[in-house]
Amino acid sequence: MINRLSGNPYILYKYFTIDLLKFFLFAFISLVTLIFFIDLVELLRRSSNKVFVDHLQKATFVDIIGMASFKIPSNMEKVLPFAALIGSIACFNQWRKKSYYIISRSFGISLWKIISPTLVTFFLIGITSIIFINPISSIFNKKYNSLQLIFFGKKDLKMLSFDTKGFWIKENSENKQLIINANKINEEKNILINVSIFVFDKNKKFKEKITAKEAKFSKNVISLYNGKLTSRENQLKKFTNYSFPVKSNSNDLKIAINKPDTIFITDLPSYIFKMKKYGLNTSYHLIHFFKLICQPILIISMILLSASFMLRSSERKVEFGIVSLSLVVGFCLYFIGDFIFALGSSEKLPPLIAGFGPTLIGLFSGCYLISDIDEPKKI
Repeated sequence: MINRLSGNPYILYKYFTIDLLKFFLFAFISLVTLIFFIDLVELLRRSSNKVFVDHLQKATFVDIIGMASFKIPSNMEKVLPFAALIGSIACFNQWRKKSYYIISRSFGISLWKIISPTLVTFFLIGITSIIFINPISSIFNKKYNSLQLIFFGKKDLKMLSFDTKGFWIKENSENKQLIINANKINEEKNILINVSIFVFDKNKKFKEKITAKEAKFSKNVISLYNGKLTSRENQLKKFTNYSFPVKSNSNDLKIAINKPDTIFITDLPSYIFKMKKYGLNTSYHLIHFFKLICQPILIISMILLSASFMLRSSERKVEFGIVSLSLVVGFCLYFIGDFIFALGSSEKLPPLIAGFGPTLIGLFSGCYLISDIDEPKKI
């Protein structure tokens, strides 16, 4: 039997992988269900608090259930690393109690060989999440935002500030170069609000500055209303209507307001490129894209970290301290990643570091700890 296992341990690998998948699926379904009911209760509370709000449509119980259901794909994406962490901790604890790891080591099978098939399986689960769950999540997030605006009027999603510096567009107008700045945008009416336009000649010398309360894009034309024109000689002129021929049209304004979680991952690179072309801050969208790419690596990092803590001790009794430490380390990795994500979004860190940094730290730490367990100890 020993020779059979040591020569062809594929049955053992298959058993370990299926065993870990069972714990993972139980944790995954439990977390998704729990979050669904939390969202449902929160939406019911919000719908019951709409006192003296007549301009909003009343949400029925079916509408509330529908809204909570639209968040399920997004929640599935978010809980995958947590489910992997909790499921692997529970599974490895059972392995330790039943001495699976000790028996496998006695056959000459290292910990890396034991968990490698499971790591490949969970990496494929992460890839599946990106390919299949992300598109559904993007569509449902759009529908959820629309219903949220109808039933709760949380905020006007059609008008928002982009950042403290506003919204910037670079344009060419015949022999002139324009730098257009606006504080807000109303996509529904294709209007820029509180607009400043800096005009340069073909030699890139400043020519004039134009400020207006509103500007509207139409086909290859931007029209400004109720503004002032200040020339390089500080001559001031007021106007009610002023137009520039430009290359952009009204459809280009949509680029400025789409949130990254409402965009398919396959569309994000081209979307980010268009944002960069128009001088918009792409940090938030870039980091979101990097985090999506890192999802499979984050999942296997959680498994590596839990294995390195749970299988370090060979005692059969449940050690509450080890379980707690594994959970704390896993959750800290996730929440520190969110903190670094916030720093990257505010341009305090480069997007590449903010997007990949926390996940790679978790991966390298898990690999080091697993290798430390596998390394023979000198007596």
